[in-house]
Amino acid sequence: MLTYPSIAAKNHAQQNAKWICQRLAGLHLPSAMPPPGEERVLRNFSKEWEEYQWTGASYWDTTPETVLKCMRYCLGIPRHSLNHKLVLEVGIGIGGTADALARSQDCELVGMDLGYAVDQARRYFGHNPRLHIVQGSVFAPPFSPGTFDVVYSHGVLHHTYSTHSAFKHIAKLPKKDAMLYVWVYSQQQEKATLLRRVLMSVERVARPLLSKLPEIAQTILLLPTLPFYILYQNLYRRNQLGQQFAATYGWNEALHAARDRLTPPFAHRHSYRELIEWFQSEQYQNLELLSDETPPEGVPGTYPLNVGIRGFRT
Repeated sequence: MLTYPSIAAKNHAQQNAKWICQRLAGLHLPSAMPPPGEERVLRNFSKEWEEYQWTGASYWDTTPETVLKCMRYCLGIPRHSLNHKLVLEVGIGIGGTADALARSQDCELVGMDLGYAVDQARRYFGHNPRLHIVQGSVFAPPFSPGTFDVVYSHGVLHHTYSTHSAFKHIAKLPKKDAMLYVWVYSQQQEKATLLRRVLMSVERVARPLLSKLPEIAQTILLLPTLPFYILYQNLYRRNQLGQQFAATYGWNEALHAARDRLTPPFAHRHSYRELIEWFQSEQYQNLELLSDETPPEGVPGTYPLNVGIRGFRT
């Protein structure tokens, strides 16, 4: 459902040319211009997820069970129940969180992603009748305003050319009195420790260069970083989070983490003050800040250190 040319649309038109000619006379392929940098965002995040192998043992740096616990905390469940509601996740990646929420919270969940991660999501979770997977851009979401009971986006909008513009587009999608939850990177979290400051310095130099390279060149340059990711996760993070909550990294997980950190074209940082102003300008009230809440056991302290806000549309 992208509004600009893509390989998927071109292949579909070629493979189904006869059927399209017979039943969809006058159909034209998407021809709009993509938002700035979005083709690179699509390419890099597609590569990140296409090569990721879902085993059910790990999801990011923790376990799938812990990720679900983290999202329940972020969405304010059970205080804000999802039962029997229509929910949209903007940026589902491989779809593990969307699948778990749809099953555990008894809700109908639409998962949208820009890249071809949607193919992996369908492969691993397409059998869930309550999960509906859509490829689309946050700048042209294929939904009418006021469609959803809950809309959430965790760790996604800051990877667009304009976090604020992306926010404004999804802020139109919840119904009146419905909830919007957004979580983005902050400078505060990236300065929390000396190690984080060093990593940020490396990222600021490496990411703009790596994001522009062909995929094979990215992979070759990332390979030397994988032992660091494995040692950091398996020796430090597992001890910090608790071994029952943290995943063990192999090459699959380490390469995924390296791509996520070092290949996105955009990775903006924001403050709570900025997001509060954005929510208020779009007529959201009764804002709930993760920084005002204590994470339950097993939820990393980086969640409230970054910027996470729930708001309710008036």
